[in-house]
Formats: sequence, structure tokens, C-alpha cells
Amino acid sequence: MIKAIPVINCTEPEFYETMRQSELGDNWYHWHAANPDFFALFEKFTAEAISMGHKALSGWLIVNRVRWETNVVTKGGEFKISNNYISLFARLYMIRNPQYVGFFKTNRMKSLANDVFNPII
Repeated sequence: MIKAIPVINCTEPEFYETMRQSELGDNWYHWHAANPDFFALFEKFTAEAISMGHKALSGWLIVNRVRWETNVVTKGGEFKISNNYISLFARLYMIRNPQYVGFFKTNRMKSLANDVFNPII
């Protein structure tokens, strides 16, 4: 049986609004706003993986590449990111790039008031 890939009818501003309805999402929102360079690297490394033919990857892999590049390779600013935020950045990537919905697997996050990728039905 083939699992259906969800169709996300959510804009980026709506996603941010939804995230701010829970403590985890609100904390993530503020961290993201304070560290915009992090997501730029997340997008860059995800796009590289896609261009190399990957059909699916883990958000953890991308985040750990950002950690590697900023802590080891560039010696630049170090991103201290909570592991709890990884799946939210994966969701944001797919909201911005709807053609890649399903690239990152998402499970229902009980700590979110509303999970746009896995809503309670």
C-alpha cells in the first residue's frame, strides 16, 4: 500500500501563526526569528541533497550538517539549536517548497496545538 503524501494548504504566515499557539512552536518561532542564517543553511543543504537525487532525508541529517559546517568547517557563529526544533524546520521547508512535501517524514507532534502536516481528524 502506498502512503498518500499530504497536501498542505497553509501559507508561511499561517504556519507561523499556528506555531505560536503552543509553547514549543512559540519558542521555535522566536529562535527562528533571532537566527535567520540557520534556516538559510538548512534550505541550502536540503536543496543540495535534492539536486543530488535524494527523494527523502531526515531533518536531523540536515541540521547536523549545519552544525558541522558552522562548528567545524567555517569556525563562524555556532548555532545552538534545540533538537525539538528540527521537525519544525523540516515542516517550514516543505511549506516554502510545496513541491517537496513528503521529502521530510513528519509524525504528529503532540506538543503542538495544531500540526498542519498531521491534523487531528
